[in-house]
Amino acid sequence: MIMLGGRYMDRGQEQLIIRGVGWLSSNEKGIEELKQIPVKTIAGTVVYLADVATVEFGSEIRQGAVTMTKREGVNSSKFLGEVVSGIVLKRMGANTKVAIDGIKDRIPLIQQALPKGVTFEPIYDQADLIEKAVSTVSKALIEAFVFIVIVLVLFLLNVRAVLLVLISIPLSVGMALTVMAYNGLSANLMSLGGLAVAIGMMVDGAVVMMENIFKHLSQPDRRHEHEGTHDSENPFDVEKDTSVGLRIQIAAREVAKPVFFAVTIIMVVFAPLFSLEGVEGKLFQPMAISIMIAMAASLAVSLIVVPALASYFFQKGFKARTDPLVSILEKLYRSSLTKAMNAKKVILIGLGALLVGALFLVPHLGTEFVPELEEGTINLRATMAPSTSLTTALFVAPKLEKLLLEFPEVTYAASRIGRAEIGGDPEPVSNIEIYIGLKPTAEWTSAKTRHELQGLMEEKLEQFPGLLLNFSQPIATRVDELLSGVKAQLAIKLFGPDLDILAQQGQAIVNAIQGVDGARDVAMEPIAGESQLVVRPNRRQLSRYGLSIGDVMRLVRNGIGGQEVGQVINGNERYDIYLRIGKAFRDQQQTIADLRLQAPTGAWVRLGDVADIAIESGPPQVRRDDVQRRVVIQANVQGRDMGSVVKDIRAAIASKVDLPPGYSVDIGGQFENQQRAQQRLAIVVPLSIGMIALLLYFAFTSVGQAMLILVNLPLAMIGGIVALYISGQYLSVPSSIGFITLFGVAVLNGVVMVEAINLRIETGTESIAQAVYEGAISRLRPVLMTAIIAALGLIPMIMSNGVGSEIQRPLATVIVGGLITATFLTLFVLPVLYGWFSKGRIEEMRR
Repeated sequence: MIMLGGRYMDRGQEQLIIRGVGWLSSNEKGIEELKQIPVKTIAGTVVYLADVATVEFGSEIRQGAVTMTKREGVNSSKFLGEVVSGIVLKRMGANTKVAIDGIKDRIPLIQQALPKGVTFEPIYDQADLIEKAVSTVSKALIEAFVFIVIVLVLFLLNVRAVLLVLISIPLSVGMALTVMAYNGLSANLMSLGGLAVAIGMMVDGAVVMMENIFKHLSQPDRRHEHEGTHDSENPFDVEKDTSVGLRIQIAAREVAKPVFFAVTIIMVVFAPLFSLEGVEGKLFQPMAISIMIAMAASLAVSLIVVPALASYFFQKGFKARTDPLVSILEKLYRSSLTKAMNAKKVILIGLGALLVGALFLVPHLGTEFVPELEEGTINLRATMAPSTSLTTALFVAPKLEKLLLEFPEVTYAASRIGRAEIGGDPEPVSNIEIYIGLKPTAEWTSAKTRHELQGLMEEKLEQFPGLLLNFSQPIATRVDELLSGVKAQLAIKLFGPDLDILAQQGQAIVNAIQGVDGARDVAMEPIAGESQLVVRPNRRQLSRYGLSIGDVMRLVRNGIGGQEVGQVINGNERYDIYLRIGKAFRDQQQTIADLRLQAPTGAWVRLGDVADIAIESGPPQVRRDDVQRRVVIQANVQGRDMGSVVKDIRAAIASKVDLPPGYSVDIGGQFENQQRAQQRLAIVVPLSIGMIALLLYFAFTSVGQAMLILVNLPLAMIGGIVALYISGQYLSVPSSIGFITLFGVAVLNGVVMVEAINLRIETGTESIAQAVYEGAISRLRPVLMTAIIAALGLIPMIMSNGVGSEIQRPLATVIVGGLITATFLTLFVLPVLYGWFSKGRIEEMRR
């Protein structure tokens, strides 16, 4: 069983390595060699291992099993019995889809190496979830692109102009994907979701640039002012104009500064997101990266590519056509803006009322960490009594699978009982974790949603008394377990020194919170009730025979439990040689009591004479956090927001549970993540606003005008809050990211409008009021175009029901709702407030 070296020996011109090989052979030959190992010699007779022990092939001490039932046909299922299952873990930082595809490529090779009649079949494949999530975002991108085309055609009525604006999308997306690929960032739900969020914003700079070029090319310049008459059909024929390039250059210069600062602001507001920690950081930093890269690319396209291509596309000029939609909107806007500027107090009072009303809705929104992602697979955890045997679990699992397969939505049910010989899930055999495969939601007939289906399953499985059922999803379960060590959304941890009191108070907490609305699957982890055969040494009796506690414990550990005494190597395989007292001498309480210990005097003593051997009830495990004993009460949240449920849980514990001194309660899990994210966002959001204010000051060199545009933010926030309330969504990390994005987007149109008004004031040909009025009118088309494009670009994400849409929907809802009120502010409130906030700047421009 060993291999040693004896250095070297020369043989002629060669040097030989001396090697002693003491390994046991494998297979049957190894069994025979083991049997021939001498144990001792008595009166000249050698006692071999085969004389005192049974030497045979065996297995690891089994504490787990896997069974499976799958659907065959519409109304029939097939129980496959016990199967061998494995879980593939990817390396940290590796691409999940690439890893899975690599495994699939090797399945035929694995199949070739298996014995006849054994098949290798993947049952749970995360690649399906990845493909569906990417498909959801890709579909949203395509639909958004179509909406953008429609809006551009309606507002520009020129194919060349539309193409010039649209070219910013493929160029920006292509550059973003190129940079992401170069830096090893994958195209996943969040990174592609960032592009879907930004697709409307990508064209904003190009829209403003193209609209201004469009306006300059469709209006007369000084060279044509003496030509033609205004009664003719075409008094200023741009086709004969030889200064098209110059006019494009002038138009580009007019809006280059506001476009640069507006797009830069959108990029900068995402920078603080890199301070997010934990799960929220992993989720939303890829989105921030993709948006920032795409916006940087769109800025380059807007300032360089669009003007350059415009000088080529419009080198022969074009005939301006009257846009009936723009004409109608401009007519309505002129009359509405006139009334607004004559009723400034009414506008401001209305704005204040809207803001107060929105703030009043905030406490009624509810809060959560992140909306639950629909994975398309259910993870059911069935927990039996702590002392349940593996045989009992193997009897129950197939029955549960059979009942689950009665639902036509279920394609398979695979039960993992206990734990594998090696692995990261130290579960007892009393735990059955069932993976339930589901058909696409469109094919469901028993229920419309997963929660409804889980409710029906729970009702059907209630025929098994004593089972604790916890429904979740595979990835969600793993994330919850990583967060708090519990496979549920909420982990209510009770800390204290005494296990009995922990069990008593833990049950009191369970009773208190079971009535909380929205709390589901409330259960306490087993802390007592496991039947144990306890060998308790009698110190007085041990001392009579000169034995120690260690002698008894070694018999329990090595004799009854067994120990590894060597290994057998067979190629790449290693098998332990395991030494253990025969089963006939350790399968009953009395036989264990009859085991012998040899005292130092040579006397043989029964274990039962020096120890008390009895069946007792004890804790299955003792867990600690921060060096304190603790018990966890787990719960899931359904039908309400997590923040409200946790608030009610705390109130129920405070009013119904009287904790003794030295015992405390803490709530972890997703709620802990939510609290950490909210604390971080409380810093990130003001920081983003501060960065916006700083860039606005650099853009206008005026604190007043920077504050004027920042007034846009609260009104944009009004729309976001109302949109969340109407849609029934909660204030979560994605919706908070939506507000940050909204602040950047809402500023763009304000920057463009203020710059347009400033340009008219600088000419000095109009009164201040007239310059404000005409400046606002001149920006109507680009303001509406950018707002409508940005909003419609997000509509597909709001309407989508595909995998992954749950996370993107709150973000898109906030932006769309906020853009509605932000556009109203830009068009009406900003011109009304311009004079008040720009007094110093106006005097400076009039000099």
